[in-house]
Amino acid sequence: MHNANQRPFSIFLKPMNIITQTPRLLIREFTAADEALSLIMDEDERLTQYVKKRTPAESKQVFKDTLKDYKNKTGLGRWGIFNVADNDFIGVCMLKPSESDSDKIELGYRLHFKYWGQGIATELSKALIDYGFNTVGLTEIYAVTHPHNAASQKVLLKAGFGRFGEAFWYGEDLPFFRVRKENQEIRVRN
Repeated sequence: MHNANQRPFSIFLKPMNIITQTPRLLIREFTAADEALSLIMDEDERLTQYVKKRTPAESKQVFKDTLKDYKNKTGLGRWGIFNVADNDFIGVCMLKPSESDSDKIELGYRLHFKYWGQGIATELSKALIDYGFNTVGLTEIYAVTHPHNAASQKVLLKAGFGRFGEAFWYGEDLPFFRVRKENQEIRVRN
């Protein structure tokens, strides 16, 4: 007998492509079954106040492109963030070539409102930095924020990024951040 609140058993048989994990967070590739979770992130005004708004059609296309990008096997992409304790969907993150400068790998994230203020963004950013440097082999990672998103700017600084003025990304001048592998190694040794 199937309970309507349970996922079909077959979902548990599919291997999940886990990117990285922390004590609280599981970062993994999305599956086709996750489309509704991803689309929710573009519907809540609190979650889109600092990013370009997408139409539902644009959101669906981004999700399709995300799944297609996994076939490239670069180790980079856009992924789902899930709570290790209960598998609750926390948000989306990315470590991939920037749309504004494809020579630079950009870190980004959006979390559901109920997960704000719990240190998750910092934990996530540190995990993605570690993954980028030690698994993918990156030497530097970049990030930008909306000029008024002070919380994300603090997160990036706590995660090890330095601020380097502004850069013209996504059609506007935005606070520009960078972290280099050599700087992370110095921090670990000290």
